[in-house]
Amino acid sequence: MNINDDLIGKVVHDSYLIISKIGEGAMGRVYLAENVRVREKKYALKVLKRELTSNPKFMNQFFEEATHQAQLDHPNVVQMTDYFKEGEGYYLVLNFVEGRSLAEVIDSGHRPMPPKQALHIFKEILAALNSAHEKAILHRDIKASNVMIDHSGMALLTDFGIARQAGDEQAASLGRVIGTPEYMSPEQYIDSDKVDHRSDVYSAGILLFEMLTGRLPFQGSQNELREQHLGVPVPNPRSINPKIKKCLAEIVVKATQKEPGARFQGCVAFLKAIERCERGRRWEIAALSLAILLATGTWYLVQNEKTVRSLATLSVDNYALLCREAEALKRKELGLRVARETGNSAMEEAFSKEINAHQVKMNKFFGEYDNALDELSRYRGSTVREVLTESGKKEEAGRAAADPATEAERARFRQLTSDNFEALSSSGKSPAKETMLQKCPGNSSP
Repeated sequence: MNINDDLIGKVVHDSYLIISKIGEGAMGRVYLAENVRVREKKYALKVLKRELTSNPKFMNQFFEEATHQAQLDHPNVVQMTDYFKEGEGYYLVLNFVEGRSLAEVIDSGHRPMPPKQALHIFKEILAALNSAHEKAILHRDIKASNVMIDHSGMALLTDFGIARQAGDEQAASLGRVIGTPEYMSPEQYIDSDKVDHRSDVYSAGILLFEMLTGRLPFQGSQNELREQHLGVPVPNPRSINPKIKKCLAEIVVKATQKEPGARFQGCVAFLKAIERCERGRRWEIAALSLAILLATGTWYLVQNEKTVRSLATLSVDNYALLCREAEALKRKELGLRVARETGNSAMEEAFSKEINAHQVKMNKFFGEYDNALDELSRYRGSTVREVLTESGKKEEAGRAAADPATEAERARFRQLTSDNFEALSSSGKSPAKETMLQKCPGNSSP
């Protein structure tokens, strides 16, 4: 206990008795506190740094961000239960996790974590992160010390970046960017206030590298780390730990690509890749079974075509929905621009919320498209090509009028999906969302 800390022993907000200081990070100090009425109830009480809260605009931003974080109700997210300002201090109240941080788990082993243990924890981290991304909330500081492992072995993600909107000018005056240099994405170094969910994917990939190898891929001063994250490929983790499965190493490499469009486009795609890798041997057995079925009869071919047709339809639908959301997003962005120019704050807030909702939907549709296309790549190319050509129209007969695209548009989406399938089959490279949007019908881009 730090006897010079004047907060220890103090009751704040008429509810929380501060017992001891348990940590300090980039955002502020963390204390163990208990409810003065129910002493058995423990909390982690975070007091934000004064340098973050001195900006006059911070109060509204703090309460807005805290409201967003309060929406994160997921078993693998440390729940925030309260937030308030008292005196000059800004406080966040989180459930106290009995356990230790993932950083302590890694350090205590002095060696790579067993892959089975690492993936069990990491999949829970991805689930937590995905729950935030679905609400258009970014973490921005994924690292081992921001993951708690409770006594049952469950992972809980904490420390979402409440200070992310403290302002570019203040961030510049402090000479810092939001995040932890060892884990930050290239785009986070360039402008930490203009990143999307794929930045969290990169940082999660760095964390998985650390769990599987026992060390971080890059080390050095902040300037050295910046240059490495911007220009040096993350090493293949098998070069450090040859026991890592090849498919798992490839997943780490894909998650940590410098270009956001070359990474997994969301946590769901990341998670599914891990699950496919874990199934490993079972996929080999399935492939052998496939060979036997192909040699002995046509039953599998019939089932195969039905599955391919369903996946193709799912791909086409999600491409159409992605483009539709993109069109709606453009209109809302125009409305937001007009609201800002006219100083209509109520309309500005309404348009901002709608824009966030469209972005979440776009990420969802793109993720489902990417997953379906990846699944299609596991089937015979000739079958997929046949389904995605004019014969694919057989599946369109009798479709509801509420389809996300007209028949002419669907033909265009079938062709675009066919092109993406060929690119994926030949190069192994999934389509980038930005490239797909440029090809939406009605877009002036080629």
